[in-house]
Amino acid sequence: MDSLTNNATIVLQLHEKKSTITIGQGILASVSSLIPHKQWDVIVAIVSDTVYTLHKELVDQSLALIDAIPINYNDTEQNKSYAYAEKYFNQLLEKQCTRNSLVMGIGGGVTTDFAGYVASAYMRGIDVVYVPTTLLAMVDASIGGKVAVNIKAGKNIVGHFHQPDYIIIDINFLHTLPQSEWRCGMAEVVKHALVGDSSSLEILQHKEIQYSHIDNSLYNCINSSVRFKASIVEKDEYEKNIRAILNYGHTVGHAIESLFEYTMSHGEAVAAGMLVESYISMKQGMPKADFDTIRDILSTYNLLPKISFDPRLIINHMIYDKKNIKGKIRFVLLESIGKPRIGCEVNDLLLMEALNFYLAMVEK
Repeated sequence: MDSLTNNATIVLQLHEKKSTITIGQGILASVSSLIPHKQWDVIVAIVSDTVYTLHKELVDQSLALIDAIPINYNDTEQNKSYAYAEKYFNQLLEKQCTRNSLVMGIGGGVTTDFAGYVASAYMRGIDVVYVPTTLLAMVDASIGGKVAVNIKAGKNIVGHFHQPDYIIIDINFLHTLPQSEWRCGMAEVVKHALVGDSSSLEILQHKEIQYSHIDNSLYNCINSSVRFKASIVEKDEYEKNIRAILNYGHTVGHAIESLFEYTMSHGEAVAAGMLVESYISMKQGMPKADFDTIRDILSTYNLLPKISFDPRLIINHMIYDKKNIKGKIRFVLLESIGKPRIGCEVNDLLLMEALNFYLAMVEK
């Protein structure tokens, strides 16, 4: 893409702090001007193995500018666990980190989530900065302060709200993003578009985004998606009401992830969840034309995984969803595109019908 003349800066005004997001091209190399690095006594960067392999020179040079100590992280969902986090607590102690130290997370959503959890729990919470390197992490996982680790019973069961002080979104990292990770991130872009990000929706409907092609359409889409999520988080930092719309596709999606023991990407699972929950929405009054639009967007960007499962097992896994109230499974459904409803109950017969519709569709 052509060089961008200006970076985009978004400042979230939150309850206890502000969180500054910078979006640009090649900006990690200027990290020393983006964060007040001298205010922390020790800076430790948890860097995903994947990123370090692909961008070692850039990461080393950038961290040297702020005297940060890199610690590698094998970035898998299996390693996003409390037992694994304990190893990093010990490493922070060895590096003499105090309550005035900083943890950075450089990598995809798993890495930023894990680094955020480590920062939130170490000495009851220290500052954290994210450098998201995947599309999913840029538009979703790094924004909003949710940090957690997985346990056997489910994903993200143990965690906190712990807001990052800064988020540095350098879109040059997308040059090395695999196709599977493009799809994973696009699922979250689509989610934002369907629950209210009209600018991204317009770009998606015009089919302007091409995987592995970094251009101004992609930049504008990322910018819009980030601003949309940031605006929702500002209104409802602790997910008491409107922020719950960002769980669209996630009730079914998390159940699929859990059933497949996290071998499927988060984006694929959420894309499947969005189609299932859109089908339910249509059956409860959403215009069929909107359902067709949603299905077309998900298909155009090749987001729907061809999987097979027993719908009854998916429903069983939903019992552990964090959004449930008094044992009742709660969904985010759509009245129409851009008009989500939260806290919706769905009977098992309709849920089974929607899951079977999905299975039949992907088998064609």
